[in-house]
Amino acid sequence: MDRFADNLQNEMVGSLQKLANSDLTFEVVPRDSQDSIRGALKQLGQDLNSLIAQIFTSGEQIASGSMQVADGSQSLSQGATESAASVEEITASMMELASQTKQNADNATQANQLVLQAKDAAEKGNHQMQDMVTAMSEINAAGQNISKIIKVIDEIAFQTNLLALNAAVEAARAGQHGKGFAVVAEEVRNLAARSAQAAKETAELIEGSVQKTANGTKIAGQTELALKEIVTAVIKATDLVSEIAAASNEQSQGIGQINQDLNQIDQVTQQNTANAEESAAAAEELSGQAEQLRQMLARFKLSAQVNVKRNNIAKPTNKPSYIAHSELSNMQSPAQPVIALDDSEFGKY
Repeated sequence: MDRFADNLQNEMVGSLQKLANSDLTFEVVPRDSQDSIRGALKQLGQDLNSLIAQIFTSGEQIASGSMQVADGSQSLSQGATESAASVEEITASMMELASQTKQNADNATQANQLVLQAKDAAEKGNHQMQDMVTAMSEINAAGQNISKIIKVIDEIAFQTNLLALNAAVEAARAGQHGKGFAVVAEEVRNLAARSAQAAKETAELIEGSVQKTANGTKIAGQTELALKEIVTAVIKATDLVSEIAAASNEQSQGIGQINQDLNQIDQVTQQNTANAEESAAAAEELSGQAEQLRQMLARFKLSAQVNVKRNNIAKPTNKPSYIAHSELSNMQSPAQPVIALDDSEFGKY
């Protein structure tokens, strides 16, 4: 019994010394199912091997994941920075376009005012031309009436001339007594002749004036039609310029709204850039902590059984009985039940 206890003590001390030196390659083989101490120590070694392997694997995964997050965050930060620069360029272009659009809207408004003034002037000129056409028509009618009066005067002069001629004939018949009357008749005839000549010249002048007035009336009518066409064109131009001014104002307002949206996008992009940089920094810090954990776990020597159980393949005999920390990321051991011991169980030995 003492020999058995000594062997158990030596075996436990050796295993615990290895455990104290971070060497988990100790092997304990229970003598039978009642050998609870060796069974518990064996279970402890297996659990520690499995735990360290799992911790190391998790650390490697954390390190790998954190590096991926860091790379992704850096890429996101770079992309967000480039997006922010692009948004700033677009914002600058939109601001310049907004300035040009506002200038176009102002110019369109001024052009609209000028066109309205031109419209008023054209309408006023059209009314004046209509008044002139009316006046010239009245002048033409008055000239025609004067021509009729001149013709009447000419006929009266002609009749007066005939009467004077008849009076002269009668005076000649009267002889010595009709000489004085003959002189008067001659003067009346001469006066009638001059009246007829004056009436003829006046009629010619009146006819020329009437003809010129008719031509002027015709030209004025054509001018009136042209002014009406100008007024119509100016009205259409006024409508078009008004539409252009309204469209330019709406476009200016729309570009202003786009600028506001771009400013919001720029703020969000800058916030995303800051968040991505913070995420990258946090991921790098996590990666550093995972590396520290890996270095801390690298000093443990694990039993080759962990890898054998994972791959379920027998290892060569010349394989060392421990696994380097570079192989820990490929380890995976099955969960095993833990045997709870109390002081009463040591009495069996």
